[in-house]
Amino acid sequence: MIHDCETNVVYISPLLGDKKKGFPDVYKRLCALLDKIGIKHKDLEETKDIWARDYMPIQLSDDDFLNYQYSPDYLQDKQEYITDSHKVLAHMNINYRDTDLIIDGGNMVICGEYIVMTDKVFTENGKEKGDEAFKAKLEAELRHEVIIIPWTPEADDVYGHSDGFIKWCGDKRILMSNHHENNPDNATQIRAVLESKGFEVEDMSFKKELKERVNNDLNWAYINFLQVGNKIVMPTFGIPEDRLAMQYISKYFSDCEIHPFRMKDVISEGGALHCLCWNIKE
Repeated sequence: MIHDCETNVVYISPLLGDKKKGFPDVYKRLCALLDKIGIKHKDLEETKDIWARDYMPIQLSDDDFLNYQYSPDYLQDKQEYITDSHKVLAHMNINYRDTDLIIDGGNMVICGEYIVMTDKVFTENGKEKGDEAFKAKLEAELRHEVIIIPWTPEADDVYGHSDGFIKWCGDKRILMSNHHENNPDNATQIRAVLESKGFEVEDMSFKKELKERVNNDLNWAYINFLQVGNKIVMPTFGIPEDRLAMQYISKYFSDCEIHPFRMKDVISEGGALHCLCWNIKE
């Protein structure tokens, strides 16, 4: 599979820079930062939302892109925000194959030889959680073993995206968000599943040091950073957790350059840098 450390180009929806629909200052600053640190970036065409990750295909090898059905339950009453990936891909020189499976790009985190997804993929496809026949089809289409982690619907998380919980650090190491500080039972279940596959899991933690100063509406998003090659762009929000998050990411990605990027306004829309960007190997 193509891991983030092998990617070399980033695609962004130009709607991020739209004065009415997006965040033009964020778009301008992000493009400027990517230019400064030597990351090639391009705009996508035919997009209907500021995000890029969720509807674009997953790159499984140099020339193997799996394009899935993007029809999340949280947008069923907002069809105007559902991008048709076929229209986007028509403007790109990319060979891809289609599947009828309903998937969100944010719900696929490549971890070594595995792809980690939350069990929301079952319900999105009208299946009972744990349906073995469906999981077999999922793995056949993705051509790799899928690790299913449990997801608990919450008022502030209707997405069920695995990239909001974990990031692969190389080898058998995974860095998890501070999910255990907000939903300890679910975080413990996620850890158990990953450890059963031989992974060592480290949790980010902020409450022990910051106590009542924690910002739970923001600090979940540090794990949703962007890595392209050996360069990381990490979301920051001007809060005390910024420093601690930098320490965690610096520790587990010690061979990477880490560049902080302020983006507090975007978080209110439900995602951070990994959600905004689609990085691939060209």
